[in-house]
Amino acid sequence: MNAAPGALVIDGDLITPTALRTAVERTVAALDRDIGPGRPSLAVGVDATTGPAVIVTALAASRLGVPLFLRGHSAAVQHWPPQVGPVASPAGGELAPVVTATRRRPARPPEPGTGAVFLTSGSSGAAKAVALSRSALDYQAEATARHLGIDGDDALLLPLPLNHAYGFSVFGIWRRFGGELNVHTVLRPEAVAADVKGRRTTSLDGVPFLYTLLVRAAASDPVLRDALARLTVRGCGGAVLPAAVAAHFLDVVGAPVHDGYGLTEAGPNVALSSATHCRAGTVGTPLPGTEVRIAPDTGEVLVRGPGLMTGYLGRADATREALPGDGWLRTGDTGALDPDGYLSVLGRLKDIIIVLGENHAPATIEDVLRADESVGDAVVVGVPTQQAHGDAVFAFVEPADPGRPPSERALRTRCYRGLPPLLRPRFIQVGALPRLPGGKADRQRLRRLAATSGGQR
Repeated sequence: MNAAPGALVIDGDLITPTALRTAVERTVAALDRDIGPGRPSLAVGVDATTGPAVIVTALAASRLGVPLFLRGHSAAVQHWPPQVGPVASPAGGELAPVVTATRRRPARPPEPGTGAVFLTSGSSGAAKAVALSRSALDYQAEATARHLGIDGDDALLLPLPLNHAYGFSVFGIWRRFGGELNVHTVLRPEAVAADVKGRRTTSLDGVPFLYTLLVRAAASDPVLRDALARLTVRGCGGAVLPAAVAAHFLDVVGAPVHDGYGLTEAGPNVALSSATHCRAGTVGTPLPGTEVRIAPDTGEVLVRGPGLMTGYLGRADATREALPGDGWLRTGDTGALDPDGYLSVLGRLKDIIIVLGENHAPATIEDVLRADESVGDAVVVGVPTQQAHGDAVFAFVEPADPGRPPSERALRTRCYRGLPPLLRPRFIQVGALPRLPGGKADRQRLRRLAATSGGQR
């Protein structure tokens, strides 16, 4: 099914179908004229994060049948094409693209049939360029919509970057099924709350940090609470949803957050909770057509299905490591499957804390800290030491209210009561957490900070 894209709102501006169609047609004409012969080996790239630029470029690239490169904030990947595409902004509901183009090819063209190339978030290491085929993107839109029960009558609220796979997947559903799409190019929780209350919305997607802030506001705002409860989909991804946040949301709103799991390399969605498939402590069940199993020796989540990447652009070594040839993607995440097929994700393999030879997920400690009402978020990292017990535990705590931060003493008391001695943090820092553009906490930066604070002693 391919419906004409429906109503589009970007940062409060209604973009008319005529304005969108005109911008796309002009962009296609300009690129078609400037790209010239040899199109199969060329690509259209957008070095922008704004909603209009990504949407117009994506529709134009699809019309031309060439891959779309979504660069975003990072320039860490060498095999990127020169910037080719529109820089567009809404002005009174109109789109005015400015097109620049070049006949130069990408340093390393993707395989034929590639639909889009994304940068990974870089939350677990250096960013890599992930190539997804057009068929993988089509599968994601169809399977995700079917799993969640979304169709052309829905109104989707998207406060996520469109140049990341999660946000782009929601755009793909809108493009394929129609309905309404309301894009927030910058995450402002108060604006999200206002639109949930004041604009027709049936589906919301966001990172756990957004739901932490929304439930805090809903506790004293019955209109917001009721509006959140009426949503058909309250999708959450991008990071592990803290158990304390999920429980608090259910208690305040009376309806669950629909936690999900995915990664750029899987297209991105792997398993999703929905109104009909929701179980506390899990990320739901796999999409129809996607298989999940757990490696018996490491507990790693393995994924197989039509949404997987074709590979990392220009990184054959990394591709072989993630896709060793048996059809199963090595996700790098640890998890478990229950007898009914519900998946639980514990965290990244490389984030595991090793104490006395046993593996512990950071979430075990983070959930104890987040249970304090004065804590907005927490990140725990392990740093190797020369001592026999193993890793030293470092905790970074973000206050729920910056004006009333929790005391270190209160946090240590909570850890003393809820954790065994060797899992109690050696170091606790209270303050705002560094975050990546998509809203994830920057664990790599925090791990470096912990290492320079004495982890190697």
